Amino acid sequence: MHISVALNAILGSGLVCILIIADYTQKYNTDTFQREAFFRVLLSAMVAMLTDFVFYMLNGYSGRAIYYILHIDLLIYYAFQIASFCYLFIFIDYLSFKDLGRIKNITKIAWAVFIIHGIILLFNLPLGFYFYITQDNVFVRGDKYFIRMVLSYFPVLMVIFDVFFFNKNFKKSQAYLTFFFTFFSVLGSTADIIFNTTGLFWSCYTSGLLYAYFFIVRADSKIDSLTGIGNRYSFNEFIDQVSGQNARQPYSVVMIDMDHFKEINDTLGHLEGDNALRDMAAIIKGCIRYSDFAARYGGDEFVLATQKESDVVRLMERIQQAIDNQNGKNVRPYKIQISYGYDVFTPNSDQSIEAFLSHIDSLMYKHKAAKKRRGTDRENA
Repeated sequence: MHISVALNAILGSGLVCILIIADYTQKYNTDTFQREAFFRVLLSAMVAMLTDFVFYMLNGYSGRAIYYILHIDLLIYYAFQIASFCYLFIFIDYLSFKDLGRIKNITKIAWAVFIIHGIILLFNLPLGFYFYITQDNVFVRGDKYFIRMVLSYFPVLMVIFDVFFFNKNFKKSQAYLTFFFTFFSVLGSTADIIFNTTGLFWSCYTSGLLYAYFFIVRADSKIDSLTGIGNRYSFNEFIDQVSGQNARQPYSVVMIDMDHFKEINDTLGHLEGDNALRDMAAIIKGCIRYSDFAARYGGDEFVLATQKESDVVRLMERIQQAIDNQNGKNVRPYKIQISYGYDVFTPNSDQSIEAFLSHIDSLMYKHKAAKKRRGTDRENA
């Protein structure tokens, strides 16, 4: 009886986590923090599942040793269950803001919740207000069990406030991810308590993890593996959105080309060429806002898009200043130089998106040709 209950409650969920980990370890991801955060969610959840499995196996068996093992097992279970919620809080916040400085503060909040919960768990051992083990080694919830529920789901509530109230630029996919995790995790846990069932929480929770993994894989398919910014696929998706029949928002679109990139590859090698592309992508990412779009268009070309009311001239001035700062450090055996062209695309206008892209591409080459005529394209070389 105990084995069947334990297997029904945990086995499927545990296998889902193992399969996600096995698949994710084989995938390349340029965002190491995101990767580590999601692995911590998975691993802490798996430890909690394992201890939950042991609990179902031993609950109700006689023996003094079983009595102590159950206490230790439950302490580990509750600690790692809330750890998985805390790491989930950190993971979703990072997906929403991509701000490591913010994450430091978020991590402090998560650790504070974890430590408070741990202290209360220790006080529970002699007092039994969360739970206690009878002389027959049967688990019984205490009259203050709701406190554990509040503390456990506090990180989840923080995620909701974080995404929906503090992130003005949150995407629908992030909202769906947050809602899915919150609703089904709470639903499974509440159903287990009300109907005295077993394992609904883990089934619901791992379905949320699986959804999160699909979210990651889909997002990674839009990232250029060399530079860490959007790729041509993400650009095509963005263009479909801004040029669709229901689109209303005009965008200033900039096409950027790196001058003398072929010479860097030919004279210094492809590794230095890759470094130049990474440096350029890092400069772009450091200058644009969260609501702006950036991608590697192909080869040594990059594309930016910002809402029409934004000052695209000042944006390019910031990028040029960042390039000058990078060149002034002399960390590379070459200087980064760019040419660019930009204009405003208005949806539902007479001009097609293909004609518009060709237009700004020609403006970029006119800028490059003008620099050559003035002899300024090598003045920093």
